[in-house]
Amino acid sequence: MKCCMRLVFGLLLLTACRQNPPDSAQLPPQAEPFLRQMQQALAAQQLAPALALADSVERYAPGWPEALFVRGLVYMQQRRHEAAAAAFRQVLERQPHYPGAWFNLGQNAALARRYREAIGYYRNELKLAEEVPTSPQTRAAVWAQMGSAYEQLARDDSARAAYAQALRLDSTYAEAHAGLSRLLERAGRYEEALRHAEQAMALAPARLDYRYRVGALLVQLGRFEEAIPYLQTVVQYWPGHDGAAYNLGRALIATGRTDVGQRYLARTDSLQKLTEKLLHARRRTELQPDDPDAWSAYARLLMEAGYLDQAYTALQTALTLVPGNLALLSNLATLQLAMGDTTGALKGLQLLVRADSSFAEGWFNLGVVYAMLGDTGAARAAWQRTLRLNPEHEAARAYLGRLQ
Repeated sequence: MKCCMRLVFGLLLLTACRQNPPDSAQLPPQAEPFLRQMQQALAAQQLAPALALADSVERYAPGWPEALFVRGLVYMQQRRHEAAAAAFRQVLERQPHYPGAWFNLGQNAALARRYREAIGYYRNELKLAEEVPTSPQTRAAVWAQMGSAYEQLARDDSARAAYAQALRLDSTYAEAHAGLSRLLERAGRYEEALRHAEQAMALAPARLDYRYRVGALLVQLGRFEEAIPYLQTVVQYWPGHDGAAYNLGRALIATGRTDVGQRYLARTDSLQKLTEKLLHARRRTELQPDDPDAWSAYARLLMEAGYLDQAYTALQTALTLVPGNLALLSNLATLQLAMGDTTGALKGLQLLVRADSSFAEGWFNLGVVYAMLGDTGAARAAWQRTLRLNPEHEAARAYLGRLQ
């Protein structure tokens, strides 16, 4: 049995690419169509249908590991951490070598901020990888997630070793380079941090958070002129990124463009203030886990701070609470754009404006995607549509002005 790494519901997961039945048991024929549909729903990241279909599989095949595994994935996305852990443990009771079960127990524990527990689960997944054929890329993903857990515990030496092992297995793992960059910056080793940030950006050039990291480190090193193009790109396509505006303002002032630089600084909160806001927002999600507004506000601040993966997870959580919410779907597309997924952002926004052609913000964000793809005619049409729906939309008017 092999396992593969994929994004499901915005989370990095290990899922089985091919399943063997437990203890030579055969899946009852009545369950087979539900199993296929469940797999399709999972691949399409359709959370509620996947869970309902898992129930249908278990009606005919109680305790079937793949259905339990999907149940664990869905519960994890819904932040039902105890239920998710119970489902993954049931999988392991029935099939101890089930690929991805230990890893996703680790992901679930990390989401619940139980990082020491998560590290133990990741280690179990790595032990299993010694017995079950596993690709270097998959093992690299496990090591990188372990590095992230160590990083959260401020065990920087262990985190650095884990990220380094991930890169030994897969030198193209961009997030491991980004993790090493963060740690090296924290240690004051800015030149080395910059090298890893540049490698992360080279491997995933559409990731605006990696581009921001390069620009911010260049500012830290006093290489202000070099930093400006990186930060300008981030600010252009991610207008709410306070850190990018702050560092761009610093770089412009340092290179003699004081008036423009001051305008960027005036747009930003201090980094300390942003950190305080993040802590408050995270606490609100802990106190009100069923409040979509709490998760949406937390996602917005995470985006501003540059934590795109966490922002994606927070937005997906909000969407499980209010499926189909137009504002959240528009924000999700904007985030996909920032993460370099222009195809996903374009598809999502096209569906969004098709569902509600009067949603001005959806048309505006669609215009931004078209502009990034170089289709200025489509961008112009989308922003003109925005202004017809909302004549007071200043950003659409400004973006149209740049096309003149």
